Amino acid sequence: MFEQTETKTPIISLPDDRAGAVRVVDGHSRMLVRSEQVNGAYAILEQEIPSGKGPPLHVHRHETEVFYVVSGEFEFRVGGDVVIGRAGTSAVCPRDIPHTFRNVGADTARLLVTIIPGNFGSFFLEVDVVANDDHATIRALAAKYGVEILE
Repeated sequence: MFEQTETKTPIISLPDDRAGAVRVVDGHSRMLVRSEQVNGAYAILEQEIPSGKGPPLHVHRHETEVFYVVSGEFEFRVGGDVVIGRAGTSAVCPRDIPHTFRNVGADTARLLVTIIPGNFGSFFLEVDVVANDDHATIRALAAKYGVEILE
């Protein structure tokens, strides 16, 4: 029996709530659950990724990321596996295993991302103000969260 929970307060994000919207990988992310709302247990984001875009190959030292394809088509690289995933596909990317994804469809596509534990969710809030071509700052910010960019 569990005596503790991450939160005792319901968290509801409505589709038109743009308060948690940030820019990332030339697309947009919306924070559905922030890490600090659930005592660091997880964070949940919805990402809209333009065609041909995605993050560079990277590895997390502290988090597992779980991706769920809401719409569109993505190529996932996780360790030595490469898989094309359409709506309904999920990919679990454990810590210490390099991974990336790329929207391989013709249109903007959407992912639901769960980060466990959730501290890395704050990276998206911080990177929002960094120019996409400022690779040194992005790498330094990723390193702050224990993430190594490999490409």
